[in-house]
Amino acid sequence: VVYSTNIRVWEHDAKFRAMLKAHKASVIDMETATMFVVAFANDIPIGALHLVSDQPIYRSGVKSEESDKVITANFADEHLRLGIESIQQIKDKGESLKNFQWS
Repeated sequence: VVYSTNIRVWEHDAKFRAMLKAHKASVIDMETATMFVVAFANDIPIGALHLVSDQPIYRSGVKSEESDKVITANFADEHLRLGIESIQQIKDKGESLKNFQWS
């Protein structure tokens, strides 16, 4: 479960961390929350494909420089390919994406 929020420094908020665990969230996303709010306010359809590189809710899941390199080397290319294929499938089905030009 990915929990999107704009709460900064959430790691130090025991009540917030407890809520995350109660919701079974294993991933926190702060960047996508902003994009979704802007898209909603402007009536723009939006979706997200997350590549999880760390799980800071768990001590063993805190990102390090080394773990970031491993995730990038092993998964970034495939993740990008999946994103492009997803957009292509939407196009092939004849569905439209607002503010997007097929080229």
